[in-house]
Amino acid sequence: MEVHSITPTLKLIALQPGIPGYDRFFGAYVFRGERNAIVDVGPATALPSLITALADLGLSPTEIDYIVLTHIHIDHSGGVGAAVRQMGRAKVVAHSRARPHLIDPTRLWEASLKTLGDLATRYGTVEPVPEDRIVSAADNMKLDLGGGVELDVILTPGHASHHLSLFDSTNSVLIAGEAAGVCIDGTIRVSTPPPFAFEGALSSIDRLIALGPEKVCYAHFGCYDNGPDLLNLAKERLVSWHNAVAIATKAGKTPDEIFAALKREDRSLDYLATLDQDAYAREYKMLVNSIVGLSGQVL
Repeated sequence: MEVHSITPTLKLIALQPGIPGYDRFFGAYVFRGERNAIVDVGPATALPSLITALADLGLSPTEIDYIVLTHIHIDHSGGVGAAVRQMGRAKVVAHSRARPHLIDPTRLWEASLKTLGDLATRYGTVEPVPEDRIVSAADNMKLDLGGGVELDVILTPGHASHHLSLFDSTNSVLIAGEAAGVCIDGTIRVSTPPPFAFEGALSSIDRLIALGPEKVCYAHFGCYDNGPDLLNLAKERLVSWHNAVAIATKAGKTPDEIFAALKREDRSLDYLATLDQDAYAREYKMLVNSIVGLSGQVL
């Protein structure tokens, strides 16, 4: 099992959903203080790999006190209902907008099937979370794990209306989720699926930049030391893609045509040539979906 030490109190687990092209793409973060917290559990099919990794860290599921969800897209939260059955004392901390969909995930599952198709099925069925296990996150709330581990909750809408990020100010580590895009082997790309809120996303990135984190940790995937540079690059890339997609959409181009043009003209997409067939198929699907999200911003 692939586990990375980020700080003495933070570990990154590379979840394994059993889907070709998706290994080393889903990251779950484990904070250890006097109490223990997991940030994102991944899709349901990745839960066995999370449980195995916790055992490697000397943790039983019953020792988890909090599950924090950066947002409830099912690649981040799909396994949470099954997880709370094993993590008997864990509270689920999520944006208030997420609460009804965690209690009754019917609409979330239907929307996931519509957006992701067969991939949603491969992620696994979403189970409900008991209402009394959910804590609604408020902006600037503190999650005190004891032992000097305290996390600041920052609401960061844009990628999703129910998105939040976490900041460990003691170690200057930001858990960004997807508020600042995706990082593939050090390359930043946009992550703007529909419905996407461009202005909200920009404001959220600005809030994260103002924190000045030394490290930025991405849901997809990994932690990097040059935090401010990466956050500024994420903002620049988002603005660039927003403008390019707006022009192309107004010209009548389809999302596939826009992707082909961006692949020719935007050198930040050169990383695609380094991927194997399965990883390329994943990135293609995600990038076209991001173009669809940005196209929805065009009046």
